[in-house]
This record gives sequence, structure tokens and C-alpha cells, in this order.
Amino acid sequence: MSRVVNPFGTPQGAARYAAGRPAFHPLVLARLVPHLAGRRALGADVACGTGLSSVALAELVDRVLAFDVSGAMLAQARPHPRVTYAQAPAEALPLEGGVLDVLTVAQGFHWFDRNAFLTEARRTLQPGGVLALYDDFFLGEMPGREDFREFVTTYWERYPAPPRHRYDFGEAEARAAGFCWHEERFRHGLALSRRELVAYLMTHSNTIAATERGDETAEEVGAWLEEQLRPFYDGDEARELTFGAVLTVLKPQ
Repeated sequence: MSRVVNPFGTPQGAARYAAGRPAFHPLVLARLVPHLAGRRALGADVACGTGLSSVALAELVDRVLAFDVSGAMLAQARPHPRVTYAQAPAEALPLEGGVLDVLTVAQGFHWFDRNAFLTEARRTLQPGGVLALYDDFFLGEMPGREDFREFVTTYWERYPAPPRHRYDFGEAEARAAGFCWHEERFRHGLALSRRELVAYLMTHSNTIAATERGDETAEEVGAWLEEQLRPFYDGDEARELTFGAVLTVLKPQ
């Protein structure tokens, strides 16, 4: 397998991420609430990116310490009075042991050294603390337009995903790392205009990697997406797209 390199570290990629990522995070984190058992003093958000996930976590806990390895992403992070941002890798957090009530990772676990991060999570969580790994992903479906799948197939062929660590993570692996395991999967709709969908697809790791390699410019990627998506939209109207979400809740045994 090729070397895994997180493509979101450049100012250009970070700016696209800040401009185009939808804020799905509260929808997923609402399902985390029953697992917190009243422990809501201090949370950490790892791989916080531009802060969408950190601000969402701040609605659940009193104070959030948000970390990302990319200074470019942190430069785009949205301010919040109860969120403090800092640059740090997921595998070596600048925290004392046993201080966190909850630790969240949104769409970042597949970029980590998994074993090292899980060890760090166990070190920094209080007894009874919660590690929440969650993701929200485009399923390539537009209700009422079966031909939309043809666009999606062409899109992934033109812009293949860069190497990353595997996504799968199940109960046996969680227990081997010293955690109890709970997982929820669900689907939801998200209404996006053509402009918003282009901006969102421009934040995918595959399109960012393509421009970072010099295969195409960001302007060329955006123009291609606009042309391909025009048949599915009527002006500036928003169309509902189908997304999938997964929330994995881990508690140290």
C-alpha cells in the first residue's frame, strides 16, 4: 500500500474545507448524549479541522480542547468562547492523564496510527469517559434521479481516493484495545444546491489530492463538477441528497 498522507494540510485544501463542508455534526452528536451519563465538564475534539466538530461538541460539554495536526486547518477554525484550539497529533495529545469526560473524532480516524491513538485515548479519558468516533458520508444518491449514480461513478473514476488507513473497526478490535463497543448507523437527507454540492465535493480528499498532485487546478475541477451536475438542477434550487452516518461509542473497560 502507498504511504498514507493526510491531504488536508495545505492552505488551499483548508480553505476549500472551510468553505464547503456541511455542518452535519450536531445531527450525529445528538445520538451521543445518552452515553455521556452526565459527564460533561471537559471534552476534546481530535482532528478538529476547521472547527465544525468542535463547535458542535461545545453544545454538549462545558469546555472543548480542539486539536489538529494541520496549522492550515486551524487557521480556518471558527472561534467559539468555550473552544480552545491547538496544534497536536492525535497520537500525542498535550494533556495530562485521566482528564477528559469525552473525546470525539469526526471523519479522522482513518488518518491516524490507530493503535497509538487508542492508547492515547485510554490515557487521557477519565474512568467512565467516552470516546466517540463518527463519520458522515455521501452515498451518491439523489432521490428521484436514478441517473445520478452515473455521475457519481464517473466522479470516483476521475478522482480516485488517495491512500488512507482502513475504515473498518469492529467490536473485536475495540475490545482488544480495552474498550466496550457500541455502534449506530443511519441514513439522512441533506438539501444542497448545485453550488453547495460542488463546494462540498471540492472538500473531498480525492479532489484535494488531485489538485495537490497537479493533475488539475481547483478551477478545472470546479468547472467539470459544474458541467456534470447542471442536468440535475434547475437554477439555484436545492435538491435532497442521501447521506450515511456512523457513530461508534467506546468506553474503557
